[in-house]
Amino acid sequence: MKKIIAFLLLLTAMISCNKKAKDINQDEGVVVSDFIQSFNVVELPVQFKAEYFDKKESDSNYIKPAVVSKFIPDSIFKNELGKLKDVKFYRKGRFTAEETEEIYLFLTAQKKEKRFAYILCFDKNEIFKTGMLLSEKSMNPTITYEGTLDKRLTIAKLKNSNIGTGKAYYNKSVYVYNTEGVFTLILTESNEPVVETEVYNPIDTLPMTGPLSGNYVQDKKNFISVRDGGKPGKLLFFINVDKYGKSCTGSLRGDMSQVKPKVFQYNKADDHCVLEFTFSSSGLKVKELEACGNHRSVRCSFDGSFSKQKKKSKK
Repeated sequence: MKKIIAFLLLLTAMISCNKKAKDINQDEGVVVSDFIQSFNVVELPVQFKAEYFDKKESDSNYIKPAVVSKFIPDSIFKNELGKLKDVKFYRKGRFTAEETEEIYLFLTAQKKEKRFAYILCFDKNEIFKTGMLLSEKSMNPTITYEGTLDKRLTIAKLKNSNIGTGKAYYNKSVYVYNTEGVFTLILTESNEPVVETEVYNPIDTLPMTGPLSGNYVQDKKNFISVRDGGKPGKLLFFINVDKYGKSCTGSLRGDMSQVKPKVFQYNKADDHCVLEFTFSSSGLKVKELEACGNHRSVRCSFDGSFSKQKKKSKK
């Protein structure tokens, strides 16, 4: 009996040895599990500091842009890389969360002199959920960037600068992956000088001839713009919040549909956020019926009352 067991174990080992791993860049029929498994397992924390980007990447970690595009949306890289044709990607590691089982992949990208590090996340069923830029090589000698995923599964992005003043400045953002499949901003810290900027309103110039259309405000940074919709019972809106010293920020643009007289809702199929808008003669009240964490800070809400501004008369 012992000889039979030993023979079976030996046979299993021989089969395993003879089974070649797929070449992620050459083999046809590569599936998402092959893509994920091609990243080597790493331990936390994983860090990408300024000095990392001075090192030469190993060719053994190279992965073709066409393979990356098969499993990761190009939109993750578009802002930094544009078209991916001439980009060189490198696999830098894989970590699976013990309790929640989401999978974190670390991928670097190089396009000419530019270099970037990304963090990508798949759920336990190996479905891609989200990704973002984690760190990058600075083209400015007075600025450095670094990014980290620590043992508590918090993602920290840090910008350090010293712009000729002799004083060191920093800007830190901390994120966590949540069950909705997004990276949620939970903390911001900075000692950078505050530069007041005007909020860009993407629907400001659209028609507002309807009785409910107009601008509803608390102040210049907390407001809702409502514009005419394309058909009866529809309105366009843009909401912006910025309060409590930048600890509560967010914005959302969308369509609202009438559900009863003077009551409209934003309820999009691919968005967990549901907003209710109740109009009155003097203003507008907003309430989150389902949390809108995808669009604003964690310790924050779009809830509030907004006063209607008088429309400017045309001369």
